[in-house]
Amino acid sequence: MHAINFKKYIFQLSLFLFSIIFSFEKNIDNENCLLCHGLPMLSVQNEEGEFRSFEVQSDHYSNSIHRNISCRDCHESINTFPHEQNIEPVNCAKSCHITRPFEMKIFSHKNQEKQHKISDHGFNPKHTIKENAEKPSCKYCHSNKVFDDIEIFNENETSHCANCHTGESLNNVINHIDFHISHRSSENSTEIVELCSSCHDNNSKMIQFDISTSQVEGFNHHFHGKAMRRGLNEVANCADCHSSHLILSKTDPNSSIHEDNILQTCSSNSSCHQNPTLEFSKSAVHSQPTSDNNPLIFYIEWGFILLTAGVMALLFAHILMDVGRYLFDKFNGKNNE
Repeated sequence: MHAINFKKYIFQLSLFLFSIIFSFEKNIDNENCLLCHGLPMLSVQNEEGEFRSFEVQSDHYSNSIHRNISCRDCHESINTFPHEQNIEPVNCAKSCHITRPFEMKIFSHKNQEKQHKISDHGFNPKHTIKENAEKPSCKYCHSNKVFDDIEIFNENETSHCANCHTGESLNNVINHIDFHISHRSSENSTEIVELCSSCHDNNSKMIQFDISTSQVEGFNHHFHGKAMRRGLNEVANCADCHSSHLILSKTDPNSSIHEDNILQTCSSNSSCHQNPTLEFSKSAVHSQPTSDNNPLIFYIEWGFILLTAGVMALLFAHILMDVGRYLFDKFNGKNNE
């Protein structure tokens, strides 16, 4: 009689149970919501006669940031079919039914929601209903972006990981990768600046808050904006200086751009300035220099422009004169000597 290899059967049973659990976690549409919402051009007409689309593309959903969250984890108020007409909006601050890798901690956007609520983008009782409605909500900035794993985890970005992470725990590796994805890889600097400019460059929106749209023009005029237009994605964008959710006025002591905090903000990222001085951190990065508000920088800038233009004009004049002299000598036969 052969001895029973319990270790082998325990391993096979464990592998079987793990595959079941894994497949259950991946079954995001376990209530078959996409049977209806996956239909092309699915829409409902409201009382005003407008059509609202309720189509959810399965490929988009299964490859989005929320791909591991089932539908009713967010749409908790939906309990009947057909659904009731008045459905409560999704609360982005609720605790999600997922955990961070190997940490067993329920993930939540509550901290971000708290920061947004007290920020300049949050509800302010001093503002009118129209003014509060003009402020960006969660979904205005976050569009449930689709992941492209091949683009994020390509060979050039991950081939060197083993050189440093050999022998370290997988937990540390996951946390390290998660930090870099969430901080710089999820959205590039150009997209963030374009998103913020969609409001801050709109005079009809900003005028009611007494905010000048020259901030956007000033950013594009200075080093950060110029470097970004030339493809340098590591340059500081709006969220790097003003934070992502706790956006406050520079007069607020809790603001990242307050005079007591700006020095730390300028050196907070490894891609930013190392050991900046206090005077350097106070330099303007938004203002458009004029002969009135900053005459020194204005005239120095125009001096360099005129100097560069003058040197280039003399250079081209010299080239034209040299070419003209060559052609004149050749026409008169003087180059045969």
